[in-house]
Amino acid sequence: MAVCLEDAGIAKKGEIGEFYAATDTTFKGQFPINTDGGQLSAGQVVSLGGGFRHVIEGARQIMGRGGERQVTKNDLCAVNG
Repeated sequence: MAVCLEDAGIAKKGEIGEFYAATDTTFKGQFPINTDGGQLSAGQVVSLGGGFRHVIEGARQIMGRGGERQVTKNDLCAVNG
């Protein structure tokens, strides 16, 4: 994820550590990442489109259907994977 954030221009190359140190990336933070826990929580389901779950979580957040992990500002999301 760190390289992706640098490549997207969210953090300058080589400064991702500083970004994470200064930024709350929990679902309640100013820059939520992996609001559903990401791959560490769900893993990669073999032959069931497990990678697509990122898109589903992004859509849930945008629609305001994130449940207990709903982000406050949900007008934009990025999915990578």
